[in-house]
Amino acid sequence: MVSRIGKEIELSPVEMGSRIGRTVEINMASGTPDPRTIPVNEIRDTFQEVLDEIGSKSLFYPGAGGQQDLIEEIEKYLPRLGISKMGRVVVTSGAQHALELISKYLLQDDIIAVENPTFVETFMALKLRSAVSLPIYLDKDGISIEELEKVTKIVKPKLVYTIPNCHNPAGVNMSEDRRKRLVELSEERDFFIVEDDPYRPIAGCLPKPIKEYDRSGKVIYVSSFSKILAPGLRIGFVFADEIIGEKLSLLEQLDFSTSTLNQYVIAKILRKGLIYSRMESLSLHYKEKMGVLVDSLMDAGFHNFNVPKCGFFLLVDLGVNADVVLNETAKRGLSFVPAKAFFLRGGDTMARLSITMPSEEQIKSGVKILKDVVSSMRN
Repeated sequence: MVSRIGKEIELSPVEMGSRIGRTVEINMASGTPDPRTIPVNEIRDTFQEVLDEIGSKSLFYPGAGGQQDLIEEIEKYLPRLGISKMGRVVVTSGAQHALELISKYLLQDDIIAVENPTFVETFMALKLRSAVSLPIYLDKDGISIEELEKVTKIVKPKLVYTIPNCHNPAGVNMSEDRRKRLVELSEERDFFIVEDDPYRPIAGCLPKPIKEYDRSGKVIYVSSFSKILAPGLRIGFVFADEIIGEKLSLLEQLDFSTSTLNQYVIAKILRKGLIYSRMESLSLHYKEKMGVLVDSLMDAGFHNFNVPKCGFFLLVDLGVNADVVLNETAKRGLSFVPAKAFFLRGGDTMARLSITMPSEEQIKSGVKILKDVVSSMRN
């Protein structure tokens, strides 16, 4: 017999779409950053510098919680993300690992609340250790605080998971008023907030992090260097109060999965200022590509979507079954992610389109393929 988690785990639609994406000309499924923006030469040079300067020490086992060099650089980096609070930094193997550690620490067949839709891959780490997942409506201003208030009068969740900026898959940003009220509600109803915020470094102007309104240690902030630098380095971090941070650090003793060498590399890249210098240029780059996608969809007659403020993704209602659409578009050279698995309720006709891998011309061509397939299904 296998565990409940072993029974429930299944292939992510993102992974499925990415696999198809590797076989077609136009990949609008992948969530990796635009490969044209990854600073390969700078990363290569920094690896060599670390090995030359630190030598074998950079290849030792990692310490639980992260290398002190990187922790100190992240502490300097936090104000650039809008965080001025005191707390504990815990280095992780990307944001996915951070969510896994948080779920191990906080959840044991508990109730959680998540946005509907939410990012299926990070949500899965929480869901597999929960008894019940409550879907909370999401609109252009983020999670519906009104619905959350009604739900939490009846049922008490252990935590609320939110992606407040450049939402994956919906592309929306949570309003400042909702951020403040969410923190107030967490204190009134006694639940934690997991603030998953990997897109902030490439998003331009945004409201303050939810963590900035935290007065009682209820907000656990998660970020990574995957969007601003490169996902394959697998370096992220948690910022939380001292007690939670210490416990998450101790949990890392169970896997020691965060590469020592990569931590030294990220620390040095932060000291060089490369990450800071990329923030504005990447924000403009992705906004220009998103503008091409939005204009192409509107011209093609797709209007049922919120215009993303930032990030990689746009969620559009195709009006027909998205899985069936993908089967046909893949034959014509286009991959995307059918978004039903991002929803706890509904989502059969929703598609997540990514702007990262295709060029601007490929985005236009991809939308044309999408239009042709959807039109043929409607006729």
